[in-house]
Formats: sequence, structure tokens, C-alpha cells
Amino acid sequence: MAGLIEEASEMMQEEADPEVMDAVLIGLAQKVEHYEIATYGTLCTWAESLGYKKTKTALGANLGQEEATDKKLTELSKTINRKASA
Repeated sequence: MAGLIEEASEMMQEEADPEVMDAVLIGLAQKVEHYEIATYGTLCTWAESLGYKKTKTALGANLGQEEATDKKLTELSKTINRKASA
């Protein structure tokens, strides 16, 4: 995660048109979401394997939120990427 934060900090220092920077920021945000999705997915699997049903349910809710955020970012990127490439 520290590497993703460092990458985002470096990218935000770059000179770019606002639309291009928006597209870059969405891509960076999705990298973080994918990291979180992978983490929650792994934790859900471990909780299930260990028989921690309540924990698995709670982690599964977090996983669902991260997946929903990723989908929203994907939809947003469609518009932003068109503007950035214009």
C-alpha cells in the first residue's frame, strides 16, 4: 500500500491537463481498490476456512463495498477518459 501511495504522490506532481490528471487519479484509485479487494477476499477465505462465520460476513460486507466502489470508478472513467483523450 505504501508503494501505491508513493506512486500517487509522484503522479500528482506531474504536469498534465486537468482531464488527463483526473483519468490518472481514477486509475490510481482503482489500484488501491484492487489491492483492498484482494486483501478482503483473502481474509474472507481465511475466516471461512477457520469457521469464523460472523467475521466472514463482516469482511464480506467490506469486500462488497470495495467492489462497488471499483465499479463506480470504472463507470466514471468512461466519461473522464473520453474527455482526457479529446
